[in-house]
This record gives sequence, C-alpha cells and structure tokens, in this order.
Amino acid sequence: MKRLLACISLVALTTTAAPAAVAPAAKPTAKPAVAHAHVKAAPIRVAPADEYFGKLKMSVLGIRNTIKDVGANLDIDQTRWQQLASKADFTEDAVRDWEKKYPHDTWLAKTVFSLERMYAKLDNEEGRSRAIASMKWLVRDFPKSWYGKTGKKELALGKVGKPVETASASASPNPEVVNATGAAGAVTSDQASSGVAATPVPNPLPPITPGAQP
Repeated sequence: MKRLLACISLVALTTTAAPAAVAPAAKPTAKPAVAHAHVKAAPIRVAPADEYFGKLKMSVLGIRNTIKDVGANLDIDQTRWQQLASKADFTEDAVRDWEKKYPHDTWLAKTVFSLERMYAKLDNEEGRSRAIASMKWLVRDFPKSWYGKTGKKELALGKVGKPVETASASASPNPEVVNATGAAGAVTSDQASSGVAATPVPNPLPPITPGAQP
C-alpha cells in the first residue's frame, strides 16, 4: 500500500512539472518602432506649365499670349472689341482660377498688371471701368509686389481709367504768313478777292542758250 501511494505521488509530481519543463522560452519583447515625424510637403508656389485654368482651360502661357494679342488688336482698331470681349472675359476668368489654386505664384502680379494695361487700351467707359477694377484687384491681392505698389500710386494719382488725351489739331497756317515766305504761286488776300493771278516767282538760274558751253 505504501508503495502504491508512493507511485501515485511520483506520477502526480511528474505530471505537474512536465508543462513547466517543456514550455518554450518566452521570446524577447521587440522594441517598438520609432515613429517618424510627419514632414509636410512644401506647397507648390508656381503653377505647372501643363496645367490649365478657367472655363476655357487656358495654360499660363496661353493667358499671357491672349492678353498680348487682345491689346495689339485694340491698338490697331478699337471696333474689334466686340469680337475680343469674350476672349478677355475667358482670360480674366482663367487668371482668377489660377490665383485660387496657386495664390503665391510670383507670375500672378505681373499678369494682373498686364490685364489692366490691356483694358486701359480700350478707349471707352467699359475699358476704363475694367482697368480700374483690375488695378484694385492687383493692389488688394499683391500689395507688396512692385506691380501692386505701382498700381497703388497710379490709383492715388487718378491715372487709372483716365480718358486717353488726344493731340489737339494743329492750327491752320495764316495765309499772310505763308505769303511772306515767298512760296511759289502764293496769292495775297487782295489778289484773291480781285481775281488777280499769283505773281510767278522768277527762276534764279539764267536761261540756257542752245550750243553755249556750260
């Protein structure tokens, strides 16, 4: 009986210690990965050349060329504005879309300034109104640029939207002054009233005799 109890005790002891003996060793705890600080990408300041803006989907180069083209046409013929007005509207719309997407683009101030100069060539109330609105837009959004500072000065001096001054017609020459110069065929006022022909101006060179040596 004692031997049986001893065997049972030995089996129980062996069964209890076995899991501890065969249990795998715990793996070392892995070090937590170091979280890298999130670096925010710098915003793009300049619009890409292959990006398009506005309802007409115009590129930056297309905007600049259209402003130049409209201005050149106004220099030639003011009546062309009726055909050019829609192009100007689409161009301005594209510039505003460009500014919305790339407000810090360094080309914007110059472009708005060019837009104002284009409108200033239109010699009517619509042109003057558009020029003033464009210059105020420039001064409001780009006050620190050279173009914004120039626009502010011109607005203060009343130069923006000012009607184009036309050169006064030259005065007609005084007939008496013309007569005093001894011009050929000149007619005095007395001769004109009496129907007398103009006094011919003598030829300062002597007549050439046929056969005479020069």
